[in-house]
Amino acid sequence: MVIVCVFSFMSIASAEYPTKPIKLIINFSPGGTSDFQARILAEKVEKVLGQPIVAVNKMGAGGTIGVSEVSRAKPDGYTIGTCNMPALCIIPQMRDLPYDPFKSFTHICQALPYEYAVLVRPNAPWKTWEDLVNDIKKNPGTVTYGSVGTGTTNHLTMARIGKTLGLNWIHVPFKGGTRETAALLGGHVPIINNTKVSVVSAIRAGKIRVLMVTSKNKWSFAPDAPTMLEKGFDFHQESYMSIIAPAGMPEEARQKLEDAFKAAVADEEVVKKSAKMYLAPEFATGKNYSAKVDRLYSEWGAILKELELLKK
Repeated sequence: MVIVCVFSFMSIASAEYPTKPIKLIINFSPGGTSDFQARILAEKVEKVLGQPIVAVNKMGAGGTIGVSEVSRAKPDGYTIGTCNMPALCIIPQMRDLPYDPFKSFTHICQALPYEYAVLVRPNAPWKTWEDLVNDIKKNPGTVTYGSVGTGTTNHLTMARIGKTLGLNWIHVPFKGGTRETAALLGGHVPIINNTKVSVVSAIRAGKIRVLMVTSKNKWSFAPDAPTMLEKGFDFHQESYMSIIAPAGMPEEARQKLEDAFKAAVADEEVVKKSAKMYLAPEFATGKNYSAKVDRLYSEWGAILKELELLKK
């Protein structure tokens, strides 16, 4: 009888979910792509669920600090978080982390694909991608580039480009896209790999120039910038922002969250606000995104082995 009562209580609690505010841990800095998109989605999700979504930024270590905090939370549906794909598929293969990418989380959904480029200041000495490559080859070990953290696709794409072309350049990690952009604008690094949201305003203001797009498609506001596929590379930069929760949360609560984010991604106002920053939210169910994580874990594992970056 006691067991029956316990399960009845859990069923009722799940059916009533949510009954209080939900904490959303954003695993990158304020003003970056994840922060911008997560807050827009949260505005719609809280209307769908009827409870406030309280966003908190926990950035650092390539996004793994915020993701780690989600893994430690109570699995009751009241703590969720954004998660960049590398925090699940890449960084755990490079170093030990306080979570297991396959056992520590419940996948709510995929919410956004990221888009990236190699960026410089307008007065940079390199007017073309070939200018940069030739300069690094003539002056090995003297050119630095920034990323949003070690083990992110920003870092590894640049490292893979370097290995492919035989470039000796130096990686400088930053805590998020906003700080990375500030470092470029301030002259602390001459090159960065970053996302659209982090740089679109500066590009429009003429403070940053796109040297090469590293994601699959060209950027409409930088039509003269080639993609790396156009430059002959046989790979490109691919990553996603997903929504996660701690492992073990009730399926009823997970499904309610998935449905709410699905509605938010498709919402006309969300689409319009995203489009203003040249973003296109793209939904996938938690089940489908989990399968994508499995695929990308294997693909990036092979790349990390090629770059000799797998943890010992």
